[in-house]
Amino acid sequence: MSADARGAARRPDAVRRVDAASWRAEVAAASQGRHFDWLGAVDEIGRTDALRVVVRLRAPGGDAVRLETLIPRDDPHVDSLAGLFPGAAWHEREARDFFGIEFDGGDNRPLLLRDDFGGRPLRKDFVLGARAVKPWPGGKEPGDARAAGRRRLVPPGVPDADVWGDRDGEPATPGEVAASVVGGRVRRRR
Repeated sequence: MSADARGAARRPDAVRRVDAASWRAEVAAASQGRHFDWLGAVDEIGRTDALRVVVRLRAPGGDAVRLETLIPRDDPHVDSLAGLFPGAAWHEREARDFFGIEFDGGDNRPLLLRDDFGGRPLRKDFVLGARAVKPWPGGKEPGDARAAGRRRLVPPGVPDADVWGDRDGEPATPGEVAASVVGGRVRRRR
C-alpha cells in the first residue's frame, strides 16, 4: 500500500451537520461520487432532547463524509434515504426498531423486534433489567473479606432504583433517568 493510500485510510471523515427539514436533499447532494456506507442513530439524552441520525457516504478512493441531523425525541421523524440508496432501507428499519425513528416515505415495518415489544432498547432511558438483577462484576459484595476498604461500583447504564424501580406515581422522565445513569463509584455514606 502506498503512503498516499495509508494516509487516505487514516483520514477522519468530514462531518456535516444539516437541518432535519433538508436531510434528504443534503444527503443527495453529498452523494455525488460517493456510495452509501451505513446509517445509524445516537441518543443524545443528557445533552439535548434529541436523537442524532448519522449517514456515512464513501468515495471509491477512500474519502468519506458523514452527515448528521438532530430530530426531537418525542416525535422522531426524518425523510427516508431508501429512494436514494436501496441498501439504506435495512439500516432505517433497524433504527426504527431500536430508537423509534420513523422514516417518512420509507419501509417502517419491524426488522428485529416485534411490534408489541414495548420499548426502544438503544435509547438511554430504556432500562436494561438484566443490568439491575445480575451482579455487577466490578464491585464486591458487603461482608466479603475482599471488600474491606473498597467502595461498591454501580454498573454503567443502571439508573438509581429511586428513579426507575418500585416507584409510586408517574414513571421517570428521560431527564431524571439521564441524570441517574452515571456509572462509577458510589460514595460511602458517613
